[in-house]
Amino acid sequence: MIHQILTWLMLAVPTDSVGVLLDADFHATAALRPSLPGGSADLGQVEAYSENWSARRMDPERAAQWQNLPAMASVGLRARWDSAKIFVELPLRRDFDAWRQDPSGANLVLSPEELDINIPNEGWISWTSARGLSLKAGRFRQSYSPSPFGVVLGSNLLHDGIAAKVPLGRWSFDWFFSSLNPWLAGTKSDGRVDTGSEAYLQRMRSVTNQRGRIYADPYKSLFLHRLTCKVGDWDLTIGEQLIVAGVAPEWRHAVPFVVWHNNYGDGYSKVSTHLQAIWGLSSAHRMHVQGVIEDVKSPIGEVDGADPRVVYAVNAGWNGRASRASGHWSASLDLTATSATFNNHTIPLLKGVSRRLYRSNNRLQDRPEFVDTWIVDQPLGYSRGSDAIDLWTRLDWVSLDSTRGAGVEVDWLNQGDAAVWMDADGLQRRQGPVSGLVTTQVRVLPRAWMDIFRPIRLEAGAGAVLVDSPSGRSIDPVLDASVSVRF
Repeated sequence: MIHQILTWLMLAVPTDSVGVLLDADFHATAALRPSLPGGSADLGQVEAYSENWSARRMDPERAAQWQNLPAMASVGLRARWDSAKIFVELPLRRDFDAWRQDPSGANLVLSPEELDINIPNEGWISWTSARGLSLKAGRFRQSYSPSPFGVVLGSNLLHDGIAAKVPLGRWSFDWFFSSLNPWLAGTKSDGRVDTGSEAYLQRMRSVTNQRGRIYADPYKSLFLHRLTCKVGDWDLTIGEQLIVAGVAPEWRHAVPFVVWHNNYGDGYSKVSTHLQAIWGLSSAHRMHVQGVIEDVKSPIGEVDGADPRVVYAVNAGWNGRASRASGHWSASLDLTATSATFNNHTIPLLKGVSRRLYRSNNRLQDRPEFVDTWIVDQPLGYSRGSDAIDLWTRLDWVSLDSTRGAGVEVDWLNQGDAAVWMDADGLQRRQGPVSGLVTTQVRVLPRAWMDIFRPIRLEAGAGAVLVDSPSGRSIDPVLDASVSVRF
């Protein structure tokens, strides 16, 4: 019925006269996806506003699991005019707090207070020229990694930004800007700042090159540009990622024609360099390696007693596919390693994270623990953050008519306790990866899906996670099931 109403509305608009094409789609999903085992989704209080009113931190991996959970219903609106496209998604999904407290992990919105109010999720406009020049602006997902476990915007997060791609023959150039949330914890309702909080450290702490200057204005911006050259079967890339925080962004930060922005770590910026190589062994096999360097110990210009660490991340992987009489097969293997302070920084706003504040109406104000804000720091690089070694493999099969499929994921994660939201000042001597208290997870998740009469899809997965942490060992089941209908 909803689809019919939307279709009638689209037909009522005289698109032919102005050359604009309008379209809408609707899909509904019933899904079960309990929160991952191995720890709590609630990482504790961040701020307190009264005796029973607070904001709390959300585990980023649980947050990603909730964000990727299909919405109970969603409407996608599209418009196209020549080479320009506009897209807006309006989901009806369950609040994070309601989802995490439900043992079944269902996505069904059962009452008005369980409705997620942090929408719309995605909305953007894009344009592509006949020669391949493309521009995109709005809120959209962006990654520059060939793998979901990559280290250059590998988390595939939603960004409020602008992306451009310029083809130059065998060369291509990418430029990206994202406006990140500069919110810091520690400010009281009367404007006073808690000693030792993030807001306090931003106002009081400095690095050597600041020469005593303080940058604490509420701004945080991400700029990225990269140049790629195709040489035979290779794609070779070099790029720069720049976080500018505590000051308003300026053209000198964004100018794409400067190879390295020579801010010299003056306390308002952090620069990292990334290199990437993709080798197409054949039409069915591809290998890649990607590395990021944020900080390197130099033999000159160092201050006595300064941090001796090297801050880095690397990802290497292989993808292959084959077609057989039984169907299409694909496989992948990824190894990722991150140092203990990758994406971290002693200046809070210079941390390589996208901070999201999710408002919630799930709890009544007179409850003993009233939480209306959940805070999640999602790493801009590798999705699982710093201090980790991760080996992940996947095998998938899809039938020749694309109506059935099956697959299995196997993941081995070894991660230290140097979390990205921790104060990096206490982690300076850690070399990593894998430092401090170490937790090992082994995850196995088989799954299968099948289309019924095309618009209906059944999907299910069941596996287990083995967790070996300082607090003990456990084996927990993992469930992922859904029924979806798309019009």
